[in-house]
Amino acid sequence: MNNCDVCGKKEVLPYKCSYCGGTFCSDHRLPEQHNCSFDKDYWNVPVKVKKEKKAPVKVPISTPKLNKSQFSLPLKGITAYGYNNIILGICTVLFFMSIIFRPVEYYLALFPGNVFIMPWQLVTSIFLHSSFSHYLVNMIVLLFFGGELERRVGGKIYIQIFLLSGLSGNLAYLAFAYSTGHLIPALGASGAIYGIMGTLAIIAPEIRVLFFFFLPMSIRMAILIFAAWDIFMLPYSLQTGIAHIAHLAGLFIGLYYGKKVRIVRKWRMW
Repeated sequence: MNNCDVCGKKEVLPYKCSYCGGTFCSDHRLPEQHNCSFDKDYWNVPVKVKKEKKAPVKVPISTPKLNKSQFSLPLKGITAYGYNNIILGICTVLFFMSIIFRPVEYYLALFPGNVFIMPWQLVTSIFLHSSFSHYLVNMIVLLFFGGELERRVGGKIYIQIFLLSGLSGNLAYLAFAYSTGHLIPALGASGAIYGIMGTLAIIAPEIRVLFFFFLPMSIRMAILIFAAWDIFMLPYSLQTGIAHIAHLAGLFIGLYYGKKVRIVRKWRMW
């Protein structure tokens, strides 16, 4: 026999509280009758069975998602070096290839009589050069001004300016060749380079250049002189062997892009 913890009454079969563990008679067996110290927020009343705690939910460790960029085309990694540097590399490789394998010029230079059969010449001819001096001067100009433009406008806009200026120059030359009847092949990045300098003349007029590598002047003044010279020499293109019309067409595209980029920049400032 045991005594009740509240009233001391002896019981043959006393009640043992499942919450506090005390011994009680039939009159004090309920928790609220013997001031049981159970947690009302933790236990359900008046059940005698202890409520089980919910086991913590185990969140499975998800497999890390694959980064699609890791499996993108190698071109994305290549462009990390800069579009201008890639163009310089392509021009260099094709220049030496054209020296070693002469048919390269036939398939990649712009032949007005073959352009409908080989339309890729409209683009590939931009990356070819006829002589070492032609190649060297264009690459020096492209190295400085192309890199500066790409830094200012970004790679995507830069490659648009380069390709569209070069392509416009080739299309203008085709029109000139068919109008004069002299279907002389053409090649070179001069039209694209004029487009680059034209864009810089609009968005960065503060740039100073060395005209013919020794006379300092603003880039806008240099562009005006080059444009005036090309306009003056346009009737003598056959004699000089220079596609002056391609220079002017490339310059026009560059000026257009320069104005467009400048307007977008002003709009973003607001």
